[in-house]
Amino acid sequence: MLVIVNARADGGRAAARWERIRPLVLARLGPFQECMAPDRERVRLSIEDALARGERRFVAAGGDGTVNLVMTDLVEAASPAVLPEVTIGAIGLGSSNDFHKPRRDSLGGIPCRLDFADAIRHDVGRTVYVDAEGTNGVQHWLLNASVGTTAVGNWLYNRATGVVGLLKRLSASLGMAGAALLAVARHRCVPVVLEWEDGVREGVLLCNLGVVKNPHFTGVLKYDSPYEPASGDFFVHLLESASLWDTLVTLVRLARGRFAGRRTARTRRARRLALESAVPFPVEGDGEIVLAQRVEFSLLPSTLAVCA
Repeated sequence: MLVIVNARADGGRAAARWERIRPLVLARLGPFQECMAPDRERVRLSIEDALARGERRFVAAGGDGTVNLVMTDLVEAASPAVLPEVTIGAIGLGSSNDFHKPRRDSLGGIPCRLDFADAIRHDVGRTVYVDAEGTNGVQHWLLNASVGTTAVGNWLYNRATGVVGLLKRLSASLGMAGAALLAVARHRCVPVVLEWEDGVREGVLLCNLGVVKNPHFTGVLKYDSPYEPASGDFFVHLLESASLWDTLVTLVRLARGRFAGRRTARTRRARRLALESAVPFPVEGDGEIVLAQRVEFSLLPSTLAVCA
């Protein structure tokens, strides 16, 4: 078993948490190989080496970004024959820890998913995009992806400058709240063209688009769609032609786990969705941001297993 530890998660607070629960993890899982994650290249090389040695159990100890990093490297490094044999567990050392919601288990008060005997199949989200320079790229995600206000909020949180940076240093939760409010304050609807899997194209004034497997996001918000890890499709939550007031009301409703029910909000299932705009826009997947002019969301169905 390989455990990838991101001690810098949650503004560096993860290091002390890991040292505190490491003996508990050892007692739960038995001996494991530990890889500290100072940079992406070391993580990638460690995962490639572990796969070559026949390892099939991996644990991401960090935030949602760490889970995404480990999952992405596994999807890219493992062969099509090996990937279905891979199982990912996780220890929530980050700030939002949406991967662990609804919470199932914990070690020393820290959320974890370490039951390899009761793993479940899970779809992997795939985002193919064309950036502002016309270069093609691919992004993978397990939880959800977004365009619009949510993506802007994640971008502001990751940059951590100004007031958001100050709040983030005090508390990750304060930083996320500050980034969300600043993103809403910068509110504007962007004209985009959506293309659904049946070929139907429609122009909308987009405020926010959520492409969702796990309805939990940003640590405190939640869509009202169910969590269906291996359904082969995702939920699309669209906020369109929304005023600043509509956006604020939607934010409050999402804090209570509600989205549907307002004229500016609609939801549908899909297996594929493309979006394009004349103006480059931020695209987010599990908290990771790229800038794009065209994007297509799809799924790799039941690609790997995750611990229950």
